[in-house]
Amino acid sequence: MTHGQQKPCIAIDARMIRHSGIGVFLSEVLRRWACDPPPFRLRLYGNVRLMEEFVPHGLDAQLDEWDPPVYSMRAALSPPQFRDRIAAWYSPHYATCMRVSSPLVCHVQDVLHHSHPSKTGHRFYSRMYLHALQANAKFVLTTTRHVKVQLQTLYGFDAAKVLCTGAGPGVVEAHLTSKAAVPPELEGREYLLAVGIYKPHKNWEFLLERLNGMRDVKLPIACAGLGDNGPKLRELAEQIGLKNELILLRPLNPEQLTAVYRQATALLFPSIAEGFGLPILEAMATGTPVLIADRSPMKEIAEGSAFTFKPDYAETFDKALRVLLNDRITREVYIHAGLERARLCSWERTARHIQDALMRTITGTLPVMRIFPQSTRPIA
Repeated sequence: MTHGQQKPCIAIDARMIRHSGIGVFLSEVLRRWACDPPPFRLRLYGNVRLMEEFVPHGLDAQLDEWDPPVYSMRAALSPPQFRDRIAAWYSPHYATCMRVSSPLVCHVQDVLHHSHPSKTGHRFYSRMYLHALQANAKFVLTTTRHVKVQLQTLYGFDAAKVLCTGAGPGVVEAHLTSKAAVPPELEGREYLLAVGIYKPHKNWEFLLERLNGMRDVKLPIACAGLGDNGPKLRELAEQIGLKNELILLRPLNPEQLTAVYRQATALLFPSIAEGFGLPILEAMATGTPVLIADRSPMKEIAEGSAFTFKPDYAETFDKALRVLLNDRITREVYIHAGLERARLCSWERTARHIQDALMRTITGTLPVMRIFPQSTRPIA
C-alpha cells in the first residue's frame, strides 16, 4: 500500500516489543492501530527479525533496523538514521534515544528502576533518563495516575506535559473466546495463580510464607511469567518449607495464558510496587477474582473490584484470602465488578489516548474530546 504523502510520519522505538510488560503494551496498541489506522504513517525501529515476529498482522508500517542495547549510552545518545522526515519520536519506555531532533513523546511505565532498583546502576540510569525527559520531551505519558503523581511530586515534572493513557487487560482481551486448554499439569485441577517476574517488589517470599502458614488452604500455587527464574522461586519455596504444591509453568502463549487465568480459583498479586500491573486486569477479564495489596497503583487499577490486604499487617492477607475462597456471595460480587472494570479499561481507549498525544505534538492543538464511560465499584 502506498502511503499518502499528506500523512506525517511517526517513528517508534520498538526495541522492547518482545519484552513482557512493555512488549505487551506496545503490541496491543499497534494491534488497535492495525484495526483503526491513525492519521499518521508509522516507522518502527528495532530488531527487524523480532519486529516481523511480534508486530501485529495488518499494521501498515515500515520496519527499520536500530537495535542498540536498551540500557546503553549508545541508545541514549546515537539516534537511528531516519529515512523520512519524522514528525515525532514515540517510545513506550523511557530508556530511549534523547538526541532525536524530532519532538519526543515518551511513556514512563514506572519508576521502579529508581525506587526499587534490582541491579547496580539502575538508579543512575533512571535518574539520567528522567532528567533528560524533563528537558527534552514534548509530552510524557503514564499508564496510571499513580506514576503521574510520582513524576510530578518526586521528580518535579510539569503537570501539564504528563498525560495519563491507561492500559487494557493485557494479552487476554483478544482471546477471551478461545477454547485453548490449560497445560497438562493443571488439567482438571483447582489452583491459585500468581503471575510476575522474580524481583523483590513482587513480594514472592511474602506470598509463599503466608500460604505455608494457612493450613486450611491446601490448593497448589501455579506460577507464570517467571522466565528463567523459576529455579530461584523453587529454591525459595524449599527454604520456606512450603507445604502447598508449587507448579512452575513454562512460557505460555496468549491463548494458554487466558485459559490458565480462567480456570484459576483466584489470582494472588501481592506486589507492593508497580507501574501498572497487567495481570490484575487480565484475571478480571476472564472472570477470576483477584487479591491485591492495598497500595497504589494496584488500587487504582482495580478501583474497588478486588479483594485487598494491608502489606504492613500480614494476617490481613490470610483473612482476605479466606473470604475470597469461602464467601460465595462476596466472591461473585467481586467477579462481576472485575469483569466490568476490565471492560472499561480497553486497549482501544489507550491507543486513542496515545494517538491524541501524538497528534497534539504534531499539530499543537487538542483533538476532538472523546467521552468514555465512567467505571463502577462493587456494591458490597
